[in-house]
Amino acid sequence: MATETQRTARASLWSSPAASYYLILAATSILLLVGLAVVLSSSSISSIREDGSAWSLFFIQLVALLAGVLAMTIGSRFSVAGWKHLAPWILYVSVGLLIVVMTSGYASGGNKNWIRVGPITVQPSEFAKLGLALFLGVVLARFRHELTTLKRILVPGGIAAAGVLALVLAGRDMGTAVVISLLIAAAFWVAGVPVRFFVMAIVPAVAGVALLIIEGSSRSTRIGVWLDPSTCDPQDTCLQTIHGTWALASGGLWGLGPGMSREKWGYLPAADNDFIFAIIGEEFGLIGTLVVLLAFAMLVIAVSRIVRRHPDPFAKIAAAGLGAWIIGQAFINIAVVLELLPVTGVPLPLVSSGGSSLVMSLAAIGALMAFARSEPGAKEAFAARPSVMRRYVTVVARWRRG
Repeated sequence: MATETQRTARASLWSSPAASYYLILAATSILLLVGLAVVLSSSSISSIREDGSAWSLFFIQLVALLAGVLAMTIGSRFSVAGWKHLAPWILYVSVGLLIVVMTSGYASGGNKNWIRVGPITVQPSEFAKLGLALFLGVVLARFRHELTTLKRILVPGGIAAAGVLALVLAGRDMGTAVVISLLIAAAFWVAGVPVRFFVMAIVPAVAGVALLIIEGSSRSTRIGVWLDPSTCDPQDTCLQTIHGTWALASGGLWGLGPGMSREKWGYLPAADNDFIFAIIGEEFGLIGTLVVLLAFAMLVIAVSRIVRRHPDPFAKIAAAGLGAWIIGQAFINIAVVLELLPVTGVPLPLVSSGGSSLVMSLAAIGALMAFARSEPGAKEAFAARPSVMRRYVTVVARWRRG
């Protein structure tokens, strides 16, 4: 049994004003390390086939990781006021890039959502997630006492959200649109929009989703197969889901071992991206998947703490939007691999391959860390760290001399 001193120490650590920051840092570190290892394994075969080297796609991911960590580090040092000033510009740039996609972008996997800049491909919808979450934080915080009328809900937050959604859906990217919808709903909810307006939004939302499903033949086929597995074609419509399930099942408790996946040998499409969670289960087993789930649970706790504890309404609302994006997208991705949802084509944040997703997810983590650093009492807790370290060094030095 734990002693009273140990229980007190754990309770003190949990109640520390810096706990949100360290939860985000620990969870992000876990997900990045797992992602880097599994991307190397799952992309190696396709890299050999395309470029003759097992490292080519991994190096691209590594460069994106370095850029993302730089963005996270710089962003975590921004003040809340700094993020407020930056928010509209991120949204304006992302909207401009989404318009460029409509005019000169190119399609991949049936969705037109990419821009090619020399050897680099960029997905502007990832920029739009960050820009929209921060922008909604600014405008909803400013008008939070007036969000009881439809006019104030729509102007300017609702119009901005609808505009971003329309541009994303114009590229036929329904998976990203669902994630952005979760972001919007979380921001408006934390801002205090009355429940009746959410109820009012359900009917047009359902009608819009139904229209998109009917309009897209491949989309309706995937949903039809999910609803009625008897229509499944193992070589076509449910190839991914079947091989994803086999990967998870073959991993058992401890997995086959790092790099030992069988499904990555061309059997499981998008093994390094949309279905990377299946490769984690295959190589690291149930234990590996639980570690990933634990990391996302840590992010849930950290974001909840920020929303509950932060005195600035902007930080509360923006954190809710950013958290709904990263955690909601993770839920969708994992649910697809577990066959709880139809295939949607969204990556696992901080884990899957994909430069735009990784860089912007880490930028969002940087914003969350900045908010966590400015929670009540956090500044004092961080300022006390050097004295704690000095005491530790002193104790160790005395112990060695003794």
